[in-house]
Amino acid sequence: MSQYGGLGGLGGLGGLGGLGGLGGLGGLGGLGGLGGLGGLGGLGGLGGLGGLGASGSYSGATTVGLQTTAEGLAHIAGTDPATAADPMDFASTGNLSRWAGWVRGSLYLTEFTKGLDWDANAASETVRLRMDGKPMVTLSRPSDAILAKQAAIVRDYADLRPDRSAEITSQLGFPTEYFSMILGLHGAQHEKTLELLAATQVVAAHTAMIAKFALAVRRPDQIDGRILPMIATPGHGSFPSAHATEAYAAMTVLCHVVDGWNSMTDKETRKAMLRALAERIAVNRTVAGVHYPVDSWAGAAIGTAVGRAVLRRCGQQVATPSFAYDAIHADFIDHAFVNDGAAHGLTEGAAYDVGESPIFGWLWAEAMTERQAPSAGA
Repeated sequence: MSQYGGLGGLGGLGGLGGLGGLGGLGGLGGLGGLGGLGGLGGLGGLGGLGGLGASGSYSGATTVGLQTTAEGLAHIAGTDPATAADPMDFASTGNLSRWAGWVRGSLYLTEFTKGLDWDANAASETVRLRMDGKPMVTLSRPSDAILAKQAAIVRDYADLRPDRSAEITSQLGFPTEYFSMILGLHGAQHEKTLELLAATQVVAAHTAMIAKFALAVRRPDQIDGRILPMIATPGHGSFPSAHATEAYAAMTVLCHVVDGWNSMTDKETRKAMLRALAERIAVNRTVAGVHYPVDSWAGAAIGTAVGRAVLRRCGQQVATPSFAYDAIHADFIDHAFVNDGAAHGLTEGAAYDVGESPIFGWLWAEAMTERQAPSAGA
């Protein structure tokens, strides 16, 4: 026991109870407010990524038991030098499956954002998001007059709160379960598809925060005291909606996943439901009293663009027209977003180029193996 002589002192670990004092860090729970990021709570593990492969911690009894067992077995191994092992492949995607999910999540975030840039123009009150050097989305700050008119729509939506309260409160973070319901996703069968979904929502949240910071639009309840939100007002700008951004990015990627699988006989119906779900998630934030409809217009534009950028990072050849949105007073309806954007201030422009990433390519290939179909040997 001499080599672990300090073991008795492990009783001192009780003193680590003092770490409970770090509960003061719970005060950083304000950081939980990053949950306002639609769930950068997602960042905790990039959505569900944190739990994937995370080893966690041992109990105090297990830690002591492992040490005493090691002491008891050490004589069997002897004292000879360790034998050199063959090195792993250098900087290879072949190693990705060995790493914990949160490690891969960090790589996805880096691979996406290394091409993300932005600039803000104070004179025109616009922010331009660029991807790999090309304009992706340009947003103009909505006028105070438009926001005042929008507040009336927000008040009218409050009538839906009793029906949608469960949805709204369970969608404060990433609504992964809602997308999973439509596609029948299950952790045991669709690990990498869920990982792709989580990564998409995280990069979408990051992108939305750039525009929120630059445009600095007050929340509806800060414009109209009659709105009285049913949930806590997030501690960042209203425009664009990060929930709409995340939902439309997720929908865009998942619809392409369904096409890639090509194993669902009702895939067009499921894709239609994915789009309807993205719209509903966005509108739920207006029902809750924390977003104007124009926030969802802007978020849907960014989310669609981000989803396409993720697909391009995955090596998928999808069209990537840029968007520009100059808000006009209107409710958010997905049918209008898809079919009548120009009449609502949304225009398309030149395409933005997005380079392929071997890491995202690996994730896409893994997700494609999770299609519901007979195995090759069946």
